[in-house]
Amino acid sequence: MTKINQIKSFFWLAIFTQVIHAESEFTDVPLDQLMDVKVTSITKMPMSLNKSPVTAYVISQDEISRKGYRFLTDILKNIPDIHVANLASTEKAGVEIYIRGIFANDKITVLIDGNKIKAPTGEPTAFFHTMPLLDVKQVEISLGSSSSIYGGDAMLGTINLVTETGDGINGIKVKATGGTQDTGEVQVAAGKKINDDINVALSGSFHRSASEDLKQNYPEIYGKLDKVDLSEQNHNIHFKANYKDLTLNYYRIYNNANTSTSFNPAQPIKYDYSGKAFFATINQMANATYNLEINPFWQAKSSLSYESTELEPDSSYRAWGAIAPTSWMGDAMRFSETVAYLKGDLNWLSGIELSFMDSTPKNNTDPSSLIKNTSYENYAVYSQINYDLTQTLALNGSLRMDADSRYTPSVNPRLGFSWQAFKTLRFFGAWGTSYIAPSPYLIYESWNTPADPIYHRANLHLQPEKMMTSELGLNAEPFKNNAFKLSGFYTQGKDIVRVVNNVFTGKPNINDNLATSETYGLQVGDSQRFENGISADVNYVYTLGQQNAEKLTKMVGMTNAPENMIKSNVEYSLDKFTFRFTGRWFDKVRTHESNTIYKGERMHGATVFDSNVHYALPLQSAEFSIDLGATNLLDTKYYNVNMNDNFAVIPLPDGSALSGGLPRLPQETRRLYLTVGLSY
Repeated sequence: MTKINQIKSFFWLAIFTQVIHAESEFTDVPLDQLMDVKVTSITKMPMSLNKSPVTAYVISQDEISRKGYRFLTDILKNIPDIHVANLASTEKAGVEIYIRGIFANDKITVLIDGNKIKAPTGEPTAFFHTMPLLDVKQVEISLGSSSSIYGGDAMLGTINLVTETGDGINGIKVKATGGTQDTGEVQVAAGKKINDDINVALSGSFHRSASEDLKQNYPEIYGKLDKVDLSEQNHNIHFKANYKDLTLNYYRIYNNANTSTSFNPAQPIKYDYSGKAFFATINQMANATYNLEINPFWQAKSSLSYESTELEPDSSYRAWGAIAPTSWMGDAMRFSETVAYLKGDLNWLSGIELSFMDSTPKNNTDPSSLIKNTSYENYAVYSQINYDLTQTLALNGSLRMDADSRYTPSVNPRLGFSWQAFKTLRFFGAWGTSYIAPSPYLIYESWNTPADPIYHRANLHLQPEKMMTSELGLNAEPFKNNAFKLSGFYTQGKDIVRVVNNVFTGKPNINDNLATSETYGLQVGDSQRFENGISADVNYVYTLGQQNAEKLTKMVGMTNAPENMIKSNVEYSLDKFTFRFTGRWFDKVRTHESNTIYKGERMHGATVFDSNVHYALPLQSAEFSIDLGATNLLDTKYYNVNMNDNFAVIPLPDGSALSGGLPRLPQETRRLYLTVGLSY
């Protein structure tokens, strides 16, 4: 689809949205009631969404069901500030997440009921597309610095999956999905309230797919290969039990998938595309939380958590023609104690967190380094206050200090406000700093064997990456049941880890805190709900930014994230049916300077449409549902730009040169699926 046709598609979609807006009657439901949803992950204390100092989104179970969402990625790709790319160029991350122009797989904290399930070893999160939603009560997404609350890695925000209790499920829920590309999937959740004191819930999922048929859909790149196998499978299990004020949680995700570096035909060396080059990862979280209500105003919470991530030993990563088995294991034990004072217009929270972590880095081939395992500790204290200065002005402030055995203490504040200037107009804003810990994944990074042309050397002096985020915006209700948003954002990063490229000097590469960056932009959006069952929204996000690859070099534009992005959704509910039509348009995706084809120039994006028809039939003591959905409905062929920020070419011993990577990574074409569900 040409760029002109892409713009035309969204032009007509926007016109259609405005026609609905002009010809429909408004309901009498005030917007503030729709926004009075309680969220806990923004401040670790209950807060109404309409008092949030940062941009936040809450997706309820009802919305998840009506829109046919099955996995977390289905939600993320429709969030205005987030850009999602598949078949990622990033090692191990099967799906790339960009937040306001910044790669965020390693810079956003994922939570299950407020408990972290992020890899302690620090590699980019790879399971966004494998987290099922059947037992999820609501998904809370907040953007901006969150290190003042959650510590390292919460640089750009948090994603919190609030799951149902046994009483909330109250029976059995089953969903089975089949679709194109040999997709087969089942999700099951069961829960029961045993008595007034005990609730038990258990859920699980299994998914398998042949994934994208690259030979057929992108024959110009893959057509001459005998076989391209991108088969993937993943499964999940979640157990949750409540006994009075004690909650037990166990969450496990297994993900087996190929990565872009495993099937790169740009390399002159013959590769095996039979599916043997894959990553199989396991992420786990076990948590026990005890909530104590001292009196109506004072509360205390004790939490003990265990997290682990593991790359299975039989996984292999094919780098530059060498078959290099890779494996790592990391785990963390965390204990936190929190005390909160909650009394109307004054809410205060303080606590401590102790973390003990252990990691086995990837294959360490640097002969100068004998460190194979590493242990480290982190001690944190934090405090936060939400104060309603007046009936219309709410202030938020938080501060956290982390003392880590690997680097100097990190202190991160956040200040924010929410001002309801008029009944239909609210201003909000926040400023904060954040950091990401220098993980063993980067300190000891080494994915080659000594026989390869280059390899990495450990850097024991690596420091945290730091970031400052700020946002100022407004929410307005120009008409009943109409919501308008305008916000601007600015993010500044420093000490960003990049590779010191020593390919041409014969020395090993090393990671170091070399780069700085800044991104800025705005978001404007409008949404409308109508009494005839129609709702529509359209959001535009404009993002600019620049970064450098090494100190004292010129600044260049941010790579891989689109400069322009529009997302729109039209939904129509009619009795037992819900029809959803979603569009995404993005453009001006800047390539990296070392990209062998585009060489830093901007590449136009694409227009992608998704749709879903949901049917729900209530029975006497059950509910039957069917979803018929399509992703990339128009079968648009489009690409993700490969970020080649380590090198352009690699000299080989015979005098030839090896291309650094595939300049463009193909994205998924049309997929169809049918989901049948039963709740009893």
